[in-house]
Amino acid sequence: MIQLRRRAALGLLAAPVFSPALRAQEAWPSRGLRFIVPVAAGGSADAQARFVAQRLQDRFGQPVVVENRPGANGIVAAQAFLQTPADGHTVFATPSGPIAINPHLYRRLPYDPFRDFAFASLISVIPLVLVVHPSVPATNLQEFLALTRRMGDQLKFASAGIGTPSHLTIAMTRAMGQGGEATHVPFGGSAPALTSMVAGQTMAMWDAAFSAAPFVRDGRLKAIAVAHTDRLALLPEVPTTVEQGVPGLISATWMSLCMHAATPADRVRRFSAEVDGILRVAELREMLAAQGAIVRGGTPEEFAAFARAESAKWGRLVQETGATAD
Repeated sequence: MIQLRRRAALGLLAAPVFSPALRAQEAWPSRGLRFIVPVAAGGSADAQARFVAQRLQDRFGQPVVVENRPGANGIVAAQAFLQTPADGHTVFATPSGPIAINPHLYRRLPYDPFRDFAFASLISVIPLVLVVHPSVPATNLQEFLALTRRMGDQLKFASAGIGTPSHLTIAMTRAMGQGGEATHVPFGGSAPALTSMVAGQTMAMWDAAFSAAPFVRDGRLKAIAVAHTDRLALLPEVPTTVEQGVPGLISATWMSLCMHAATPADRVRRFSAEVDGILRVAELREMLAAQGAIVRGGTPEEFAAFARAESAKWGRLVQETGATAD
């Protein structure tokens, strides 16, 4: 009898113990998820976050709420995100700026993306398009670059603001020895910059196709080049920089999903795999193509490597321009 009791006790010790914490970990997500987005509702980044959120809700059987927290180039949203628990239930749905540009633009940034974030999923890349006022006497990229060298600072180049991809792509062109010393005219966003071009106050701008395409279609602006290896479905008639003999001129913003760096790795990996499955859905690919974006996806490791390369690239250009935001 004593021997049987000992065996029973040993059996209990050998059996797996399912604590509440372990059960919660296995059941993830055990409640709804929240996407914190650092831009206002209505734009391409917001639309992509909402599409993925809806599909994740269907897959997980849990609500996924999108919360827009615009302000300070994404710093407001990043701080709000980092104040939440690192349990995989809050996601930072962010464009490239807060990850790849802010660390170089701000001397006292209250976060470090490569310390504080787990890079879960790269949703898409959004190549920039060179658009010019119809009066600009150039029909292709080589003619435009020659024009900038002739005009120098008389050519006014608009941007969405200091330190934005549209600004830094001007510097990229110059750093490659391809463009002249044009005058940079920064605005507080893409919309006012495009408005200034339509009015003839500025002459050129690198911008996302999503916002520039309506002006190109109705003839108020003309598109010269897409800063990518492949043409865009949104503007299929516009040749790429590669096609036009400037293969190094590749510039894009991007949309991504990050978790806390302290989030359990299995949750990050499962989340990434679920998003990767969503990115294979034809409806999403069509939606992104209509916004001038290209689907990416991939593993967390691939996204992390991409983010580091992008940060290094934009950091060099911030240094080149001397841009600061504080």
